[in-house]
Order: sequence, then C-alpha cells, then structure tokens
Amino acid sequence: MKKVIAVFAAFLMICCFAGCDSGKQPAETQASTTADPNSIEVPDFSGLTRVQIEMKYPKLNIKFDEKYDDTADEDEVISQTPSAGTKIKKDDEIKIEISLGGKLVEVDDYSGRNIDDAKTLIEKQGLVCDIVYDDSETVARNCIISTMPSPRTMVEKGSTVICYVSLGSAVQEIRVPDMLGMTIEDATKLATENSIGLTITYDNTSILEPGTVIKQGVDPDTVVEPNTKVEVVIAGENASAIRRTTITVNVNSSIEGEFEMKYYVDGTLVPEKTEIKELSLTRKIEWEVSGTDVHTYSIMTTSRSTGKTGKLYEIEVDFTTDPPARNILDSNVNVFTELLKN
Repeated sequence: MKKVIAVFAAFLMICCFAGCDSGKQPAETQASTTADPNSIEVPDFSGLTRVQIEMKYPKLNIKFDEKYDDTADEDEVISQTPSAGTKIKKDDEIKIEISLGGKLVEVDDYSGRNIDDAKTLIEKQGLVCDIVYDDSETVARNCIISTMPSPRTMVEKGSTVICYVSLGSAVQEIRVPDMLGMTIEDATKLATENSIGLTITYDNTSILEPGTVIKQGVDPDTVVEPNTKVEVVIAGENASAIRRTTITVNVNSSIEGEFEMKYYVDGTLVPEKTEIKELSLTRKIEWEVSGTDVHTYSIMTTSRSTGKTGKLYEIEVDFTTDPPARNILDSNVNVFTELLKN
C-alpha cells in the first residue's frame, strides 16, 4: 500500500512540473512578438524641402545628394532610398536626392542695360557675371555692349556670362567744340553733349552781342579728358549765373519689364543719356540739369516687349530764378502699364 501511495505522489509531482513548463510557453510566445526598439519605419519625404527634412528628422542618418532635374522644381525631393514604409535599423543610412532645378538656362538679351541691373538678373538665374570694360561710341557709359555667350544661348547653371560694358567714348575722341559766337545757353548745351564742363567769366567792356562767347581757353578740336573744364569769356555782365537742379520721377517698382529711356532738351535728343531700365529694379529716375535760361526737359520711354512708345514726363525749368522755377507740363506715371498692353 505504501508503494502505491509513493508511486501516486511521484506521478503528481511530474504533472506539476509539466504544468509549470506548459505555463511558461505563452510567455515566451508573447516576448517573440514585441517590436524591435532599434528599428524604425522610413518616413515619406516627398513634398518636403531639405531644410524641412533636417528640422523634422534631426536624428535620422540622412545623406543628401543634389542633382539637376528638368522635371522637378528646385529644392524638391526627387527620390529616396529605402522607400517610404521600409523598416530599417535606426542608424541605417537613408539617401535622398534633391533637385537643383533644370540644368540649362537661357541667357537673356542684356544689351543696352545698366550693368548693375543686369548683374542682379544674371545672378538670379544661377549664373556668374564677369565684367569687362571697353570703349564704345554708341552705347552709354556703364551699359552693356554685348555678352558672351550671346543672347538666347542655353548654358548650364553656374556658368559664367561675360558682360562687355561701355566706358563711353574713348578719351582721344573727346574734343573741345568750337563755341565762339554762340550764346551761353548753346555753348553750355554743346559742352555737356561733349562731356566737358565750362568755367564762365564775363567781359562787360566788349562791344559784341551780350551773352555770346567771345573767347575760349582751349582751342577747338583739342583732345581732352572727360569732364575737363574749359574757360569761356562771355560778352556783357553776369546777369544770370548758371543754376542746377535735379528732375526726379518716381517709378512703381511692382511693374516688371524692360523700357528704353530717351531724354530730350528743348525737343533735341541727348543721345548719351539713352538707357534701358528694368522697372522691377528701379524706384526713381533722376536727371541732373543746368542752365541760365528757360528750357523744356522731357523723357520718352519705349517698351522693349511691345515696341510701343509714350511720354513719361515733361517739365519746364526757369534757371533765371533761384532756385530754378518748375512748371510740369506733362506727367504720366501709368505710361509703363499702358505700353505693356497688347
């Protein structure tokens, strides 16, 4: 009987051990399904810029690669490896391609444009502006004669555009005009057109017509440097000294477009003043004028896109008063908008 009891007790102990082992099995199964804390799911980076990605995911091991892509906007995500939703280790590298935009850009026509305006626009295209100065008889000082590559050429971003910029007329071509017998007004105008200045004295003992040039300190056709001062003697007393003033026309810089500006004195074109302006870069147009009498100054403008011409401004200035009196004859600040209409 004792043997039977001992055997039964041993059987119960074996069952208990077996039950304990079978109870551990679910616990082990549960542990095997727990998520790996060292793995992550790759995010979807599409629609984000590089800066946004760096700010949003500072702890991810991301390698950026930039390349030109004509089908994607600049700073746009082109592709990512691994793809979104892929599970990787936290420290695994994620490669993201960022677009530099289209690889090729077209060189615009900058001929006749002020170099400061052109340089700004060239750099906005992702190009480099290199400046070379040269003399020119036909292009105003500080305006572009030509470019290399030529306009409408397709180049890679980062390429250099050489701008040949006018120094104005060569020094040897600046010659003193013959002003003898001219009125002081005509002599002043002629001197300005030839890039020289005048120093005026008066001779009230002369029997010649008052207000006319009776002597000039530098002989006609003498070669001089730009802005050289030439003394002229005027018959009569100094009844009215030369006075100066500045004509200012404010421009609405929200308008975009290239316009050629031509300046006239008493209906006569001042060719060396002709220039091309990009309105989005221009806040005002200034014109320094001088004289001893009454003169009319006007500014005509032509749209380079439509070819239409209109008057921007016209003013009468009386230099016999101090300060010079002004009488605005015409002012049309909306002329640019009007000229852009087809």
